[in-house]
This record gives sequence, structure tokens and C-alpha cells, in this order.
Amino acid sequence: MLKKASLVVVLLVSATVLMAMGGGRGGDFGRTPRVEKNHAVSITDAAGTVIEGEKFSWEGRLHVSGYLGMAQIIVPFDKVKELSVGEKKERKVRVSARMRDGSETVFDVDADSRCYGDAVFGSFMLQMDEIKAIQFK
Repeated sequence: MLKKASLVVVLLVSATVLMAMGGGRGGDFGRTPRVEKNHAVSITDAAGTVIEGEKFSWEGRLHVSGYLGMAQIIVPFDKVKELSVGEKKERKVRVSARMRDGSETVFDVDADSRCYGDAVFGSFMLQMDEIKAIQFK
């Protein structure tokens, strides 16, 4: 009897843990995070699809955060003209930012961080490693 009770407890705990893991990207992401300022963008994904969007955000923020050497940096969208995203290496992607003042900065961003926005068809979400380029209008 004790063995059967133990088996039931193990099965219930296992089922709960597996259900809590979720379905990954397959599910609905909900809605686009609300942002204080409207940034209009043209995003090209890794497959070459272009999405015209607005109310663009990175993780719900109006900047992108990454790493330049040992330093953690924040790059506000107001200063960016275009972001070009390189290939995924380990859990990061190399991002080249062409700034509105003509300068360029290269830094690393977490590959699984998410970008959100609204488009004519509804809302969209892409992970950084799924993006080829973002042009700010």
C-alpha cells in the first residue's frame, strides 16, 4: 500500500512539474507591452520577412540592453537608426548599432530576449536570434 501511495505522489509531482514547464514559443504571447513613446520600425526576420511595426519595445523597454566587453550597456532607441543582428553564439547575438549621429557600436545581446510591436495585422513578438535587422523610422 505504501508503494502505491508513493508511486501516486511521484506521478502527481512529475505531472505538475511537466505542465509548469509550458509549451515554449508555441503558445500565445498575450499582447504587446504598453510603451510611453511610439517607435515605428521596419523589422527583417532571419527568413527575410519584413514587418512594418510601431509601439516597438525590447523586453517592454524603450532601449536595448547588452554587453560591451565586461560592461553592461543600455542603448536608447532615440539614438538608434538601425540594428543589424549577427549569428547566435552560445546564448548571445552580436548586434551592430548604427546611430543617428553616424557612429557605430557593436555589442552582444541575450539571444532569447524578446522584441514586441504592433502591426496592421495585430501584434508581433520576435526573439533577438530570429531578427536580421531593425530600422527605426
